[in-house]
Amino acid sequence: MFSSTEKGDAPVRTRCGYLPNEALRSFEKTLGQSGPVATGRALHFAADVVCSGGLESLLRSLWEYAVCHVGLASPRVFVYLKRRTEEIMDMTKHLPDEQAYALEEFEVRVGELVLVLREAPARTAISWPKVGPETHTESWIRTVGSAPETAALRKVWRPEGDLSILRTAGTHICKAIGEGATETALFWVKWLFEEEGRVKKEVKGATLTTIDRGGGFGKKNKSGVGFFVLALYAEIYKELAAKGAVRMNEEFQTLLDIWRGGDKQVQGGAKRAILAVLTQILCEVPRWKVPAAPALIKDPVAMSQAIRQVPKFFREVLAYDPPQGMQAVVKAFRSRGKADAKTVAAAKKGEAHEDQMSAFDRALEAYFSRA
Repeated sequence: MFSSTEKGDAPVRTRCGYLPNEALRSFEKTLGQSGPVATGRALHFAADVVCSGGLESLLRSLWEYAVCHVGLASPRVFVYLKRRTEEIMDMTKHLPDEQAYALEEFEVRVGELVLVLREAPARTAISWPKVGPETHTESWIRTVGSAPETAALRKVWRPEGDLSILRTAGTHICKAIGEGATETALFWVKWLFEEEGRVKKEVKGATLTTIDRGGGFGKKNKSGVGFFVLALYAEIYKELAAKGAVRMNEEFQTLLDIWRGGDKQVQGGAKRAILAVLTQILCEVPRWKVPAAPALIKDPVAMSQAIRQVPKFFREVLAYDPPQGMQAVVKAFRSRGKADAKTVAAAKKGEAHEDQMSAFDRALEAYFSRA
């Protein structure tokens, strides 16, 4: 089946008439903006994306924002996101799309996700340290040597399936975490991934570990260095928790489960960001005055009032007909903002949409000033 764009006609658009990639990008932009107008725009674009077949793309955007821009500033958000995402996806399994979109419970759950993410405190995205190619030589490895071995590493490293280099890197990771040196710990985590890639490239079928550390999620061949790092982190966390140095059991376990489980909404850069957040929890939280996650919602009354407005935004979107060529629209959402030449050309001709958005902003200002 060909989309209208593929046949040479006008590009597919969302329910409200936006190009799918622009609607999704506009939504992502509003997540980091403050003020009632930005809130209204976020809900408007969220409703349009979801009701145009882009639910999975919207959830992925929310997860990426949470792990990349919230992170340690509000670890409780990951527990909340996981629960709400599962509830929303479960609704779509039992109802046809249009019925789900019109269900107020569905609308409220989606809108609540957006509102909670917008209200969550932001934190600068973690910058991974540079790992030079010279660090992957035998001479460099000999110069850095090994740090003292810890009880956590002894529980994880297994000689029958793990190369000795994993133990060497593991000692440095444990040492860095013990010293609260986040950047050093991240360096060694990144070094392990690069070393695994180098070994696989040089010798086909070679690997740093053959131990399956899948954690009981029902999928085989989970023997990469990422699962080694997660297993090591789990043991380190247990030691810290036993001392009362960190109290984020549910938050930490949720992040472990998401990484191991291969959730569709968390891939690529988001998975790397999860590793960084786990590293921060182990390195930084034990030095907090209160080593626990702060409350997710600061003002429950204001949040409750905002959530009550959510169905209105969905009603406005649902007043439009479903988009033509739904498969093409969904594909455009999944392209993550990569538009083809025809789509870009059509977008330049549609500058009237800017006037539409300006009018929309003014209407929102008037709406919230009356509330």
